[in-house]
Amino acid sequence: MNTHTSDRPPTRIALVGGGAAAVCLLDRLARTPAPGGGSITVFEPSGNLWRGRAYQHDTDAVLANIIPAEMSARAGDPDDFLRWLRESELPYGQGDYAADGHFPPRRVFGGYLERTAENAIAALSLGGRPVDLVRDAVVAAREAGDEVVLTTSDGRRHTFDYVVCAVGAGRPADHYELGGSPGYFGDPYPLRDTVAAVPRTADVTVLGTGLAAVDAVVSLAAHGHRGRITMASRNGALPAVRQRPVFPEVRRFTPAALHAAAARTADGRIALGDVLDLLAAELAAHGADPSLVLAELFSLAGEAPIDRLRRQYADIDAADPGMRIMQHAVPESGPDAWTLMRSEDQEFIRENHYRAVMSLCCPMPPANARKLLALHEEGRLRVLSGLWNVKPLARDGFHVAADGGEYESDVVVNAVSAPSHRVPAQARPFVDSLVEDGIGEYHPHGGLHVEPSTSRAVGAGRAHRRMHAIGDMGAGTLFFTSGMPSVLERADDIVRALVEDLTTGPHATDHPDATGHAAVPTPFQEQPA
Repeated sequence: MNTHTSDRPPTRIALVGGGAAAVCLLDRLARTPAPGGGSITVFEPSGNLWRGRAYQHDTDAVLANIIPAEMSARAGDPDDFLRWLRESELPYGQGDYAADGHFPPRRVFGGYLERTAENAIAALSLGGRPVDLVRDAVVAAREAGDEVVLTTSDGRRHTFDYVVCAVGAGRPADHYELGGSPGYFGDPYPLRDTVAAVPRTADVTVLGTGLAAVDAVVSLAAHGHRGRITMASRNGALPAVRQRPVFPEVRRFTPAALHAAAARTADGRIALGDVLDLLAAELAAHGADPSLVLAELFSLAGEAPIDRLRRQYADIDAADPGMRIMQHAVPESGPDAWTLMRSEDQEFIRENHYRAVMSLCCPMPPANARKLLALHEEGRLRVLSGLWNVKPLARDGFHVAADGGEYESDVVVNAVSAPSHRVPAQARPFVDSLVEDGIGEYHPHGGLHVEPSTSRAVGAGRAHRRMHAIGDMGAGTLFFTSGMPSVLERADDIVRALVEDLTTGPHATDHPDATGHAAVPTPFQEQPA
């Protein structure tokens, strides 16, 4: 619905980045009444429009690691992706959860994102809010009174009322300065191109042991690679194996309970012990043993990677539901728990349990675990920890040094996590300008400081109502930013904040509700697409 009034100028919104986060924002905007009407501009210079890096066209071996029932890009409609799969006559999300083919390739989800974006753009245009697409990079931003001026790489200036920074994740860091060396692949994606360029009998080292590294290994195997593959990282931490999901009613470890606990403290912060107590109470209420969950958390340091993988794969249907409850409850309540936690406890988790938490919260599909175990049993895969050096040989190839010994490898595929600053190189001038202008400030643990409840950028000691950040750009503040459920929740927060600012700000003309505040739409008040 377009509620434009004569005394309210149309609202101009910019989305800097055209990946999955932008799709969620467009869909949410299309189903939200627009005070004053207006327009939306999306800036995306890459060839992965609406798909982003994560869901670009790639080999079918690159799988989504979230169950299809939790991958909707539409707030308030969790079955949207499953419905699209059925309407498109695609077989994913059906049959046995642990079987091959249950988890869709990420390129398939990219197709769903494209459809969702197209439908949202059509709905917005029909509602009098046109969407403009600019295929140039934004290189600078500055505040000009009540507006934000963006400059693109072609030198043009664009003026907006609200801007959302949705630039996505950075590329892998070249820790060993191997760029330009023959046989070195600095970014594994798209893997269809990488694996096609690797000789099938080559000895391959994959740097990293996270989800991207798993993608690289299973893609090599699917392409018919016959040589040895080594996954190597400093900690050897493989992603956990996603257990068969359960959907319990969470009553104790909830955002409301966490905020209530924080409200009872003098500083509005909760201790790690309080968070664990609430989580333990939730687990116990469902018949789970909290000590088993803690044991899983600590297993990373004391168990060999392949042994841990084998055990977790065997526990897909474990009798104790603790890990499955964790995988259900933490994505919903974890962001609130993190932002309410005392800073010293946050530092403790980052320094001691970061890899373990990421392993458990970002697990691999059972099909990928099965493929890794089969490769290991065939003697074609090993996982090394304690990686400390990789250097090119005088002839072709590389010398690799880890705690388990030193060896030579023909090919190195860099699949380590994105750099800690989490700012893509092409977006660095834009984000630097935000900081230089005082609109934002870098967070020491990644991205920009953001206001947790609204994802507004924080700079010069205040939250800037006209600038938001979503995705990995908020990772330092929010910790939990990866995966569609998190992105969808942040998009919902941002649109709510935009509407609230419009309806209660200096140009608001809406009638206040009984509390004296202008009404803000809820998911139940959204307009149909």
